[in-house]
Amino acid sequence: MKRQTLSILSLLLFAGFASAQSAIVPAGGDAQSNGGSVSYTVGQIAVQTATNSNGSFSVAEGVQQPYEIMTVGVDDYPQIVLSAVVYPNPTENLAQLQLNGFEIPADGLRAILYDGNGKQLQSVTVTDDLTPFQIGQYATGTYYLELRDEQRVLKTFKVIRR
Repeated sequence: MKRQTLSILSLLLFAGFASAQSAIVPAGGDAQSNGGSVSYTVGQIAVQTATNSNGSFSVAEGVQQPYEIMTVGVDDYPQIVLSAVVYPNPTENLAQLQLNGFEIPADGLRAILYDGNGKQLQSVTVTDDLTPFQIGQYATGTYYLELRDEQRVLKTFKVIRR
């Protein structure tokens, strides 16, 4: 009896700590017909295609892959609140740097894009809260966007180009 109780208790405890995959996606829903139903999300990466018996319908099954845009490095200036917004994430062409809670100096800031080896690829003057920059001409990979004023690096962001 003790063993059975311990097993049930362990199973319940494990179930309390287990979690499933979840994602915030731009669109999705449920589709139903006489032949069945399916739940779908837009933004999944296709890994397998399933086709019905007569070949008139196919569906790409996928797994949601997370992509993160985050500040990297040491935060020497916690009083400065900056965020990077990249849409779509990851981006293929256009990325946007959005500044929140920071007064831009009259002469602006510099946003410098580096590749993974530290090579400077481009430099953009930031004079507005929302600054677009093109990364579509570069290869797929991870890039770093450094935001600087005249004296120091304010923040560094990781940008993913697919």
